[in-house]
Amino acid sequence: MNYLKKIHIALILLLIFSANLGAEQGLIVPKKGTVYHALLEGLKLLAVGDIEQWISGSCDGIRLCSNTADIDHIRNHRAKVQEKIATSCLKKGGEALDIDHVVGNPEIDIAVKIYLLCDEKGPPRFYSLRRTMDYWFFISL
Repeated sequence: MNYLKKIHIALILLLIFSANLGAEQGLIVPKKGTVYHALLEGLKLLAVGDIEQWISGSCDGIRLCSNTADIDHIRNHRAKVQEKIATSCLKKGGEALDIDHVVGNPEIDIAVKIYLLCDEKGPPRFYSLRRTMDYWFFISL
């Protein structure tokens, strides 16, 4: 193998390895201030049907809740579905998450996609969150 190919392979491996540095996996109780804690708190609001509090405190106002039509769609269509999904994603009495894997590194990336194990019989469910200053907001439902 020539020298450039070895360097190319080493760089690819480094990128793959660094993409998951800082990412949690398995059943965790999230620490305050982390993306996982923001996800947990948002899911708790969705699980109890408190969509107004979720919109005002957890929904990204630029990417997901940017206009009245988007917010109305969430209220009228996504809220009930998310109530059921969020309930199944909360573990240990609503204090833990079961993380399958994370795309991105919450320590350095501005946005990450977190795959949760919610339903034992179904595939992982993902939520995307984006950091604004020191807080994480949902950019997908």
